[in-house]
Parts: sequence; C-alpha cells; structure tokens
Amino acid sequence: MSTNRSIILDFLKGLAIVAVVLYHFGAWFPYGYLGVDVFFVISGYLLVKGLSKQFEAKTFNYWSFIFKKAVRLWPLILLVSAVAVVIGYFTMLPDNYENLAESAVASTLFANNVLQAITTKNYWDVVNLYKPLMHMWYVDVLMQAYVILPLLYLICVKLLKNTKKGLLVAGVAMSVISLVLFLLPLPTEWKFYYLPFRVFELSAGGLIALTAKEISRKKALCIMAVSLVVILLMMCSRVAIISPAFMLLAVVAATSAVVFAGNNMQIQNRIFNAFANFFAALGKRSYSIYIWHQFVIAFLFYSVFPNQDAVSFSVFLIVTILLSEISYRFVESKLDKFTSPTRSRLYFAIFNLVFAALVCGVSFAIYLNAGVVRDVPELNVSKDNVKRGMHAEYVDIPRHMKIGFEDSAKKHILVFGNSFGRDWVNILREYDKKAVLELSYLRNTEENVEKYASLIEKADMVFYAEGPSYVGVPEYMSNAVPKEKLYVIGNKNFGESNGIIYAKRSTEGYFRQKVKMPEGLMKQNLEESEKYGDHYINLMSLVSDENGMVRVFTDDNKFISQDCRHLTKAGAQYFSRILDIGAIVEE
Repeated sequence: MSTNRSIILDFLKGLAIVAVVLYHFGAWFPYGYLGVDVFFVISGYLLVKGLSKQFEAKTFNYWSFIFKKAVRLWPLILLVSAVAVVIGYFTMLPDNYENLAESAVASTLFANNVLQAITTKNYWDVVNLYKPLMHMWYVDVLMQAYVILPLLYLICVKLLKNTKKGLLVAGVAMSVISLVLFLLPLPTEWKFYYLPFRVFELSAGGLIALTAKEISRKKALCIMAVSLVVILLMMCSRVAIISPAFMLLAVVAATSAVVFAGNNMQIQNRIFNAFANFFAALGKRSYSIYIWHQFVIAFLFYSVFPNQDAVSFSVFLIVTILLSEISYRFVESKLDKFTSPTRSRLYFAIFNLVFAALVCGVSFAIYLNAGVVRDVPELNVSKDNVKRGMHAEYVDIPRHMKIGFEDSAKKHILVFGNSFGRDWVNILREYDKKAVLELSYLRNTEENVEKYASLIEKADMVFYAEGPSYVGVPEYMSNAVPKEKLYVIGNKNFGESNGIIYAKRSTEGYFRQKVKMPEGLMKQNLEESEKYGDHYINLMSLVSDENGMVRVFTDDNKFISQDCRHLTKAGAQYFSRILDIGAIVEE
C-alpha cells in the first residue's frame, strides 16, 4: 500500500486533531492548540488547488462555491449548537446559559470569532473549558476566508489574465500583508481571532499548491521527517521552545514543507503505512471530532466531573468517539450529494435556513432573558424579575463611585485593584457600620498611583487587591504607599464551575457542598500572611476547613460567588458579617 497526497493531508489532520483534543481536555499539551494552524495551512492548500482548476477551466461560480462550503460546515454547527442549547436548559445556571445562547447565535451566523474577540478576548482563559461552543471561532474564520479570499484571488487572475501568475501574486501579497500584521504589536485577541491575521497561514498552503513539484524520494523523506519532528515538538511541548508566535510560524512552515514533500510521493513500508492510515482515518473525521470534542468536555466538567483524571478522560473519549463517528457516518459523509444543483439541494438549503432561524431565534430569546429559564433562589434570580448582567453590575458598582475624600470625620479607605479590588469595596459597602467609612476605588495601574498621589496621602488605609493572578505587590505601589497604610487582600477561589454544584440541587446535602482549595492558593495565603502579618486579609481562611475544603454557600443558602471568582451581593454581605471589619478599619 502506498501513501499519496490525500493520505498525507489526512495524516496531518489526524495528528493535529489529537493535539487539539488533548490540549482542550486538560492542557496536557500546552501548545496543542497549534494543531489548528495545521488545519489552516491544509485548508489553504485545498482552497487554492481547487480554485486553480476551476479558474483554468473557467467553471468557477462564486455563489456555487460558497454554497458548497456552507453545506460542508453549516449542518454540524447547527446540530451541535441546537443540542448544546437543549442540554444547557437542564444543566446551566443563568449566566452560563446566557453566554451559551449568545455563542449559539454567533456560531450559527459564522461570527463566533468576532464575539470572542470582543468579549472573552483570551482563548487561554480557564473558564473556556466550560463553554461548549468556544472552539467554533476556527470554523467561523475558515468560512470567512472562503467568502473573501476567492474574490481576491479572482481579481488578481482577471487583472493579470493568467491563472497561475494571478494566484501567485495574490498569494504572496496576502501572505506578506498578513504576516506583517501578525508581527506588529497589536492586541493578542485580534491576532488570534480575526481573519486578516490568519491569512498568511492559508496562503502558505495555497503557495504550496501552486509551486509543489516532483522531488526525489530521499529528499522528500528527509524534508517530511524533519518537518514532522518540528510539528510534534511545537504541538506537544510542555514549555515554550521559542516565543509562542514563532512556534506558530514554525508549525506553519513545517506543515507547508510536509505538504510540499508529499507531492505524489509513494512510500512502500508496511509499518509507516499502518501508522499513517490510522491517523489518516482520524483526519477524515477531524471535522466531526473537532465539532463534538469541546461540547463533550464542557458539559462533562460543568456538570459531572470535578477533576480531569483517567476516569473522566475515558468517559470523554468514549462519548466523543461515538458522537463523532455517528456524525461522520450519518451527517458529514452524506453532505456531498446536496452540492449538485438538484431539487434535493433546494430542499436541503431551505431546511438549513429554517433550522438556523430556529436555533438563532430560540437562542436569542434565551440571551435576552439573561439565560433565566427557572427560579434560582441560590442566586436571588427569579423568572419574574429578569435583569441581564445583574451579577456583573453588582461587582462593577465601585467603578461608578465618586473618587476623593471630603468628610474628615470618616475613615478614608482607598482601594487599588481589578475586579477583586471591587469585591473588597463591596464587602466594605455591606459592612453594617459603613457610615463611618469613606471609600474610593481606583484601577490598579502605575499611572493611577502617580496621578492620585495626593489621594494616597489623604487615605488612612490603602488596600491592594489584584487577582486571580496575584504575584505580589508591585514595586510602584509599595514605593508610593507607606508600609503602615498598605493592606493586601488575598485571592479567592470557590472551585472552577458552579455547574458541578448546581447539578446536585435535588440532593439532600446540596447546600453543604464544598470544593477543594487549589494547592497554590493555600501556599500563597500562608506565604503572604507571614510576609504582611495583620496587613494581609486572608478571606479564604474564613470559609475553609482544616482540610482545605471551601464552602460555596452562605449560611442562608446563597452562592458566595456566581462565577467561582467574584462575589455575589449575598457573598459580599456574608463576608461583611463573618469578617471582623471593625478590627481592621477602626483600629
């Protein structure tokens, strides 16, 4: 048996999907997400190869091309979005369900990448683990490429009146412009989620499609072996071998080299062919696997498994394989028959449009209703009193407070920090003797510390709260604030997902549930307590037992935190009761 180009492409996709899946499951390969860049190169290769043939034969029809790509991608997006919305109805808390509904609308409209660039912004954020449609950004970037790039290629071909020359000029120009954009010091979320910063990956594959030629078997084997080693080193690395941006470029270059070396290459080797065919089989199913794997991960860890271990991985693997195989056999592999201009094509288009309208309509209604589909007294949420963003609104109250101190009879409290600092302000706001305090909140930046030096001087106490990535008080803060005035608020953590708690809402011990405090947080609290003494406020010590187990409900059965990081109003009130604030601020 021989390996030809199609097997090599599927083989690459198989390696890539394994890396992506293992990354999403538990970041076992911190750079496994680079497998997506392998997909981009291969997609670019196939795109330009197909366009070249159609341009030469003068059979290219833009709308037919877009329809075929939509037929290839859209049905599974609609299916997984619909199933996610249905399961989310039974399992998710309002904020999470609202976010899911928002993602379902965006995914259905091929705009999930835009949504994430505007909202989450951080692909690597741990909360993405619990988002069933988080990964749809890639499919949406790909569809946007299918809509835009063929037009740019066609324009160049028309202007130069030569198919190959036009495709080459367009490919080189787009590669250079896109690569320059990628290397500029622009926001990371732009580079990750927006098409212009990804075009060089697609056009790299396209240039290989135009320039690939026969080379000797020995050269091909050497190029392929070295390039595969580079790809595997980058994707499976536990640490950054070079900067992440240049690791991405290395994967793009190595993938392009493998595709180039595989041009009509045949290898007669039983072991290699068996290995290649196994990954090629995964590669053929890579789209179905990609669509379902994050869906399974999100719901398993949101509602079923609190930890990533051998048991949860086994369940994840079994469920993902079953869903992907069913999806591949009964949906994905049947789609080609709907690309020809027949009556069934019209019916299929109508069906998908109706299905999309239904998914969007239901999801948008859920979004407008703030994800509230039932009363959740633990969060003080009622179907009769729905308000979007109520928890974020409470956390953000300190943003709108007046800055400055006017009443000399009151204790002047200045808080620097991010959202964790705003939590601390809210705790003080809920203090039953808050009338004796005058509070001011400022975002923790070096500019603010310099700008408000006079306010620091007037303050009786300055609190610093920066989480969850606290690494110590910055030098500019410790230099500007006298040691006797400076207090540090410890980090908070109430688990990773309240969904795992909420799933047991019908059990007798629901409100007695606790979660394990992260080892790093326990260690940090001990070290900082020794360093700052009475000037370190260890909030977690008030809600944890001797085994490091943390309560998630207040004494009146309300969630302390709705997102496991920030305090609900009930949570702030709870801390204001159990914390001896008087001993701290009235000393």
